[in-house]
Amino acid sequence: MPGWWWTVPLDADGEAIVSDLAGDIAHLTPGGALMIVEFHATKITYWRVRPDSSGIPWIQDESRTWDSLRISNALDETALTASIRLDGGTTLVLARTGARIPGSADDRDADRAFDVAKAAFRHAPAFCSIPSIDDLLEDAMARVPLPASVWYELVVLRRTSSGRIEVTSQQLFLPEEMPGATRTFDILCETSDENGTAFVVAARNAAFEFRLLTMKSARIPAGTYTVTAKLRRPGVVSFTGLPVKLRDDARNWLDVVAAVPDRLDVVGPVHLIVAIEVCGLLGDFDTRIDRAKQLIEDVRGGTDGPVRFSLLSYAAHLHQRRTPDPPVRVLAWAEPDPRVLDRHLDGLRERGPVDTGRARAAQIECMLEELTRRLRTPEAALAGRPVLVTIGGRPSFPHRIDPATRIFPCPHNHDWRTLLLGLKENHAGLAFAAVRDGAANFDDPFAEDPADEVWRHLGTDFRTRAAVFDPRRLAVDVGLRSPTAQYLPFPLTISEGAD
Repeated sequence: MPGWWWTVPLDADGEAIVSDLAGDIAHLTPGGALMIVEFHATKITYWRVRPDSSGIPWIQDESRTWDSLRISNALDETALTASIRLDGGTTLVLARTGARIPGSADDRDADRAFDVAKAAFRHAPAFCSIPSIDDLLEDAMARVPLPASVWYELVVLRRTSSGRIEVTSQQLFLPEEMPGATRTFDILCETSDENGTAFVVAARNAAFEFRLLTMKSARIPAGTYTVTAKLRRPGVVSFTGLPVKLRDDARNWLDVVAAVPDRLDVVGPVHLIVAIEVCGLLGDFDTRIDRAKQLIEDVRGGTDGPVRFSLLSYAAHLHQRRTPDPPVRVLAWAEPDPRVLDRHLDGLRERGPVDTGRARAAQIECMLEELTRRLRTPEAALAGRPVLVTIGGRPSFPHRIDPATRIFPCPHNHDWRTLLLGLKENHAGLAFAAVRDGAANFDDPFAEDPADEVWRHLGTDFRTRAAVFDPRRLAVDVGLRSPTAQYLPFPLTISEGAD
């Protein structure tokens, strides 16, 4: 027992007692123990504090009534001293707790037992305190630092450049760190199974021996999170920065580790380009906005590889001399943050659909021409494999008047067939998906009219009607997601490692 215990007088203030208790617990070594015998008017309690192999102090308590230590209504002093059993390596402290009630027989019995114990164990430090030992130990444990040779780490996964998955760790707290210490870091939560993502804190000693401390889990939406770990006391770590609360996980640790896949298929860098028609009926217009948002949210939450996001809007040629056509607009280009697109979509919804006069087509051909020009830039080449998702309803304007549809030609003579062919030839791996207004047609959703040929080409890799839109299926068909579900039971470290 450190010498400062001898300096604690009877009736010392609680702060001094808590400080000395914390210091004494911190100096415990494996095999040693601190025993506190608490004398209270209602009972006598034997508290034992022992550190485990990781240096975490664990508390046990056992209580007896005063009647069990009496003979003929008098304190059995021999039985009292015999009840205080000291194992090897155990340090004894005596404590008289609780507020005094003048004239109380119970208080007199507790005082008498306290005096007998002090006489029997003369070298044991003793103190009086109104707070109970339970309260004092709770405060003291919150001041005990980590042991001098123990590190706290979070179990995470690392994805190598070839896609292999390795179990590793994220350092949390160093030896001798005090409760209240925090560490902030970024982690990636991938899609998990029904058990959720496990946050496992382990202790590691200088011999690189690991011991599981806590395992808590939650169904966390896939995405990157900035998480702060806080050391509450030895063996207790909390996490903030997650969208849901972590709860105790009773699963077997080895079963959770066995659920880690050998590798994670990585879909390479992708440039998701959403082109949305902004004319037509209000109901169709709102549905297009909703479908674009659903797609972006699904890709944001579950795509395996890095994605850049672009958003284009197009309306219709008015064919009016005095009224200019609404232009094709590039609202966002190669953005790493999909929330930028969300804000632009909200802005489109607030403004409402664009007036199209008597036009029966939309500027799909001009949108393709603008896309062709944009994809020639070095910035686009670095953004990844392009995926064009067109969301709308009307057919394209032809490059000259179409005798079958009688739709007026594009005033710029843009030919959607030539533009689509050029995109396919010049951009390897480019995928096309189309989400068109209306209800489902299980035979061919875009085969109703000769003017719909452009939509069949725009939906080369995936096509559907807005009423039955499935963003997950679209993402798989155009290569934004792996076709087989892969679940990671632990968080993923942000940086990839070499093989």
